[in-house]
Amino acid sequence: MDAGVVFGAAVGCVVGGILPWVNAELFLLAAAVVLPSEALLPLVLACAFGQMAAKASLYGLTRWAPERLPKRARAALGRAERYRKRPALLAAAVFFGSAVSVPPFYLVTLASGVLRVPFLVFALAGLGGTATRYGVLVWAARALGMGGA
Repeated sequence: MDAGVVFGAAVGCVVGGILPWVNAELFLLAAAVVLPSEALLPLVLACAFGQMAAKASLYGLTRWAPERLPKRARAALGRAERYRKRPALLAAAVFFGSAVSVPPFYLVTLASGVLRVPFLVFALAGLGGTATRYGVLVWAARALGMGGA
């Protein structure tokens, strides 16, 4: 049963990674409440990898087919061009965008593709930030007495 709950939460995080109005954190927290403590690390990792799989597809779309974006989105992302030559700033933006969602990670993902942030930098910074955010959320839920076995 634990594997099914973890898998379901990870799928919810994939959907939430593509559709910004679907809250991936709710899937994570719902699963964290019903799972035993030893399943929490696999839950956090599965959800973080699921979220990043979705973000990787969005990154790929904007990197290799930016003309498929709506005109308004292309114009807005075009304003971010000035940051292309600042790789450390881009990596930090990906990490913080995924860790605290400021700026929203969805927008950071689109900008990363347009600005051609190296995929490995995007994936590692995004995974690190997402796993950090999810881990803190699960820890906070447990610290507040939610769930646990």
